[in-house]
Amino acid sequence: MQESDHTHFMRVAFGHTTPLTPDYDVCKDMELTDPTLNDSQKEAIRFALASRDIALIHGPPGTGKTHTLIELIVQLVQRKQRVLVCGPSNISVDNIVERLVPKKIPVVRIGHPARLLPAVLDHSLEVLTQTSEAAGIVRDVRREIDQKQASIRKTRSGRERRAIYDDLKQLRREYRERETKCVADLVRESSVVLATLHGAGGHQLRGQKFDVVVIDEASQALEPQCWIPLLPASKVILAGDHLQLPPTVKSTREQTKTSSAEAGVELLPDVSLETTLFDRLLATHGPGIKRMLTTQYRMHETIMQFPSQELYESKLIAAEAVRARRLADLPYEVQATDDTIAPLVFWDTQGGDFPETAEESGLGKSEKLLGESKSNSMEALVVGQHVDALVAAGVQPSDIAVITPYNGQLAVLSQMLREKYPDLELGSVDGFQGREKEAVVVSLVRSNEAHEVGFLAEKRRLNVAMTRPKRHLCICGDSETISQGNGFLKRWMEFLEEQADLRYPDAGTFL
Repeated sequence: MQESDHTHFMRVAFGHTTPLTPDYDVCKDMELTDPTLNDSQKEAIRFALASRDIALIHGPPGTGKTHTLIELIVQLVQRKQRVLVCGPSNISVDNIVERLVPKKIPVVRIGHPARLLPAVLDHSLEVLTQTSEAAGIVRDVRREIDQKQASIRKTRSGRERRAIYDDLKQLRREYRERETKCVADLVRESSVVLATLHGAGGHQLRGQKFDVVVIDEASQALEPQCWIPLLPASKVILAGDHLQLPPTVKSTREQTKTSSAEAGVELLPDVSLETTLFDRLLATHGPGIKRMLTTQYRMHETIMQFPSQELYESKLIAAEAVRARRLADLPYEVQATDDTIAPLVFWDTQGGDFPETAEESGLGKSEKLLGESKSNSMEALVVGQHVDALVAAGVQPSDIAVITPYNGQLAVLSQMLREKYPDLELGSVDGFQGREKEAVVVSLVRSNEAHEVGFLAEKRRLNVAMTRPKRHLCICGDSETISQGNGFLKRWMEFLEEQADLRYPDAGTFL
């Protein structure tokens, strides 16, 4: 693009100019439609309404980020603003559609019907174009086309056939024009249009103008994806948590450099797909463009404590309804045992009796599938024993998740638990982002004399692992190996030793 084509937002986004001062006059008479919002949510909404070009809403786990976005969208619509809402995945967008519908706001969801949740189909462009008033005229033209095509088969005269073909050509053109107009009218008349980031580049939105673009789950979206809806934008609100896992990027910077050099393309310095737009804007303009939600509605206070201290400046507060809830308080009968009363349990396998194995020398047949993923069959037995104890106390398997950072360990755990407890959820830490369960058991796997921790060193991955449970978190791992990884891991192990119900498994009982 030529410099003369750059919008003010683009100049802000690339650090060529600073964001404009927020105009709080636009929200001085703000009347909320949702009385349940807390102070940090209200402040985030006020800031997003007042900002004139850019606002980041930072939503740590369980703080009601989507809940806040829904009220923000309602407030924007009340101020006669047109809003384009996007997310990196269909599910992230459908989640917002589902919550907006009860607010009686006209919404249009753009996207292929086969990929949408059944609950949002009635608001999809595909269904609306068949049920709106304008759709009636389109259907009439379609019927006429079908009738003409049927009449061709009955006509033997070449002249009559040619005349019918000419009519058909005219009707098809009319059909296309009317359908395009029907789609354009539906989109134009809608206060809120929703699409995935890629979907926002579709022909249905060509030439459409929006006052505000809202991107949810912005910390899980690649920056190039974000620019699809942002090119014509003048004001942008990004919501996400840059302290959880970013989008998965498989190519390393070194690989990219090599392929770029081969193609004769020069890479910009310090640019990586792993850096999201959310991260980059925060680094460019500082925390002044961000508001953080601070009351979390998911975790017991003890589970929340370490991530709050380490990653969220000790600002997280557990809502009254969740701060002390335990498995023993579930709404069905659960015995009060050591496991169901303790919010945090740490099975410390230190001592070398629970060693990890590389997948190559372990399961063998899964080599190609898992690469050199790590597993720890002895630690898996500790996990299995803990799950057994929870289920024996009355906790339903469907309320328990077992997660691990390593696919090799996931294979071992699946072999051991899937048949026994079909309703138990088993998954990787990365795949469980955005999810929650009453009880979560985490298998850390790493245990070796060299004290290597591999990608446990990524604190965003561990942040995801430790913030999934509501009432009970059980960590299984070797504190001796893990505490040597880095400062974050050392402090986590110290925290668990002080705050968790600390247990030492006996390898002899598993042999």
